[in-house]
Amino acid sequence: MATKTPASPRKKRGTRRSGKYVAKVDTSQARSNIEVLRMCLQELGWKECISGCAIDSDIYWHSAVFQEGNRNFGFSSARVNKFPGMCDLLRKTSLTRSLNVMRTLFPEEFDFYPKTWFLPEQNEQFQKYASSMHDEDRRRKRPLTTFIVKPSDGSQGEGIYLIRDPARYNATNRPHVVQKYIDRPLLIDGLKFDIRIYVLIFNLDPLEIFLYNEGLVRFATVNYQPPSATNLHQTFMHLTNYSLNKRSANYKHASDEDQINASKRKLTLVWSQLSQQFSSNEVERAKLLIEEMINKTILAILPELRIEYVSELPLTRKQNRCFQIIGFDIILTDQLKPILLEVNANPSLRIDFDHENEAGKFISQPSPIDEEIKKPLVLETLKFVMLRRNQLEPSIEIIASEDQNIVQNQVEEHNEAESKNADKIHKETQSKSMLKNATLMKKVEPNLTDTEEESQDSTEDTISEAVSVDKFINTIKSNKSVIQSPMSRILKATHTPIVTSVKSLKMIYPTTSPNKYENMLLLEKIAFIYIELVIRRGYKTMTNRQFRHFASISGVIDSSITIPSVDMLYAQIFYKWKSFVVKPSTTGLHFPAFIEALFLLAQRKYSSSGTLLSSVIELTESCVRQLNICVEV
Repeated sequence: MATKTPASPRKKRGTRRSGKYVAKVDTSQARSNIEVLRMCLQELGWKECISGCAIDSDIYWHSAVFQEGNRNFGFSSARVNKFPGMCDLLRKTSLTRSLNVMRTLFPEEFDFYPKTWFLPEQNEQFQKYASSMHDEDRRRKRPLTTFIVKPSDGSQGEGIYLIRDPARYNATNRPHVVQKYIDRPLLIDGLKFDIRIYVLIFNLDPLEIFLYNEGLVRFATVNYQPPSATNLHQTFMHLTNYSLNKRSANYKHASDEDQINASKRKLTLVWSQLSQQFSSNEVERAKLLIEEMINKTILAILPELRIEYVSELPLTRKQNRCFQIIGFDIILTDQLKPILLEVNANPSLRIDFDHENEAGKFISQPSPIDEEIKKPLVLETLKFVMLRRNQLEPSIEIIASEDQNIVQNQVEEHNEAESKNADKIHKETQSKSMLKNATLMKKVEPNLTDTEEESQDSTEDTISEAVSVDKFINTIKSNKSVIQSPMSRILKATHTPIVTSVKSLKMIYPTTSPNKYENMLLLEKIAFIYIELVIRRGYKTMTNRQFRHFASISGVIDSSITIPSVDMLYAQIFYKWKSFVVKPSTTGLHFPAFIEALFLLAQRKYSSSGTLLSSVIELTESCVRQLNICVEV
């Protein structure tokens, strides 16, 4: 009897060559990134999937947004190079709102971007400020303050212009931001310039941020003069965008041999040029301030980024399915202080430029400087993604394994430390929380509606199932496999990660000083509240009922803050945001609106705390304690 030959097992996510695993990358949505991406894949010897129908790719590379092309990566172990919602979060208006929230709480830490107004929403406030500044300018006999207007969704310098008179603002249905113009920029050879710095956000849980060791410096093409009534319109003098200045007759393309006078230069070269004007300590301090600016900016958008993530991908998965390269645009003042201009969710990865030939037609021409900077960025990012995957699936031996020695020792140290720290943090956090708040959970508010009574009854039923607080704490002490709460994961974010660097990528968060940004995780705790009360219950925005529940479990309701006043606050915030947001919600409060409502509620409840920060901390901690108990039990 013939023996049936067993079928060969199907190969997943790639093929093997000489016993080594060959990674597969889906490039069907790469678009303008395709040239540099294809060069990197060829160098690595990895397989490119261009059809868009593969369900077993290791990496999905999208050019613009997370929601592109094939969505099978959402249900596999693959990673995609975009985070959900990142484009919207980094639009000028959204980013400024996030930074303003942090500046309200931490004014000294968030002084690295210009004073900004949203138009038309804050047009009246802007006009009053401009009038006041101009009166002060006249008294001091100095030039009138200049402002720069930018469309919120603009890119490549499109729609940007300078004004002094607020009446010159061209009101449209398109949202804009207007900022104080930086009129004393640092110059090189008399030209204004800005810096494009590339940053890799690799994980959310825990957060990991990497800084690429090279960048681009873009120069204006007309010698700078302070803004005046006669030169406000001179785009090639005041704006440094490459997409604008490449049209200038003075634009100088860089070559392999000479970048010193080019209109686009490597960042390392410019740092070297600046070292001739400033001391090495001053230059190093500027670099450190840039790293801190990057970390603080990403911490400002992180709460909403987490919410977008859990809204898009399964809640049961860790928030480590995505990574993204973003571009920070920074200008230096004449005192070498870095100022944030904007953050680009999709920085250009093109390695060519359009050149007008003798016939007047634009043709594509290779750009050596772009290739020299962007190819290593993409190459190292790809290798790093697969190195991390190799740690999770060690049976797979990835081509480009020469980098694996970098992390071998760190993997062992991380695994040992992670096991010890997870148990320790969980025990301490939950034990203290349970002891301090056991009595709080048993209180019944006297003036609750049916909605609040239902919510509180549910909470008390949950506690009664645990029999007693003491028994629950003993359970924690005897059970090392107890599931960690979401807040435990937030605390875990500052632990030492597995990999601290891969060649040209330097980890800048977490830092060697774990307490440096600890206070700035306050907004993450508020995001945790929002996720627990809204997202985990299947909603996209916070309803009035959920806002009441939040006020109830936070212990806000008393003789001075009643349910009707909470409802009134909700309605006030809801209709305010509905009037100004481009795509308003018809069902509830988005996270930024909830933040504003929470701040106002905190000020009412804890008016004696002294500062807004201390009030928000008290309200947030009160709510988090209750939610942690409910979740853990």
